[in-house]
Amino acid sequence: MARKPAKKTAKRAASKRNHGPRSGASVLDRAIDMVKWVDTPFKLFVLILLGVFGLSGWIVYQNQEKLVTRFVLSEHMPILVTDERIVTLSTNLMRDLRAEAVIVHEISLSSNARITRVALSHEGRHAPLEGKKGAFFSGSPARNHAAVSMLNGEVLCETFEASSEAGEWFVSKGVTFACRGSIPPEQGSMVGYLSVGFKSVPKDITATKARINQTTRELAR
Repeated sequence: MARKPAKKTAKRAASKRNHGPRSGASVLDRAIDMVKWVDTPFKLFVLILLGVFGLSGWIVYQNQEKLVTRFVLSEHMPILVTDERIVTLSTNLMRDLRAEAVIVHEISLSSNARITRVALSHEGRHAPLEGKKGAFFSGSPARNHAAVSMLNGEVLCETFEASSEAGEWFVSKGVTFACRGSIPPEQGSMVGYLSVGFKSVPKDITATKARINQTTRELAR
């Protein structure tokens, strides 16, 4: 009779060994199950779509204080100047920076909307783009990264890849490098942004950013 408790104790010890913490194995098992689940193009598309929405949600969550501040202060926000003034300032900017094209967008953070006000190259304005509506935060990680940088008052300069119809027009003009800046440049006051396209990387990025900030400050009133 005295041996029975010993057997129960041994069973408990074996049970603890078999059911101990396996967090690493559990994560690996789930990853393997996920790979097995993605067995059709449709499931792969769903997985990518969920990833994009998750990234966009995380970006918005990380910048919620800036967005809330923007909504609260909306009555005191600046507005963009007239299209004629935008064209004049953009023409001067292209000349000074030896850029290929400039696009000026107006944005509404409350509705995540973007409207193209002016698209300008050395051939003049590109009317088919003007008035086009899109999303400020989108499914493009590169565009979302640029959006967050501009909300923080930065001028972002980087190798350019098209992610919209406006971007494709940039590429058609030979643009391989672009800089984007908030209108106006002051953090917390963004009502639009300006994109400047170049055929190659400018020799002086610091001076380029300073010149863009000068223009974006003049584009708001």
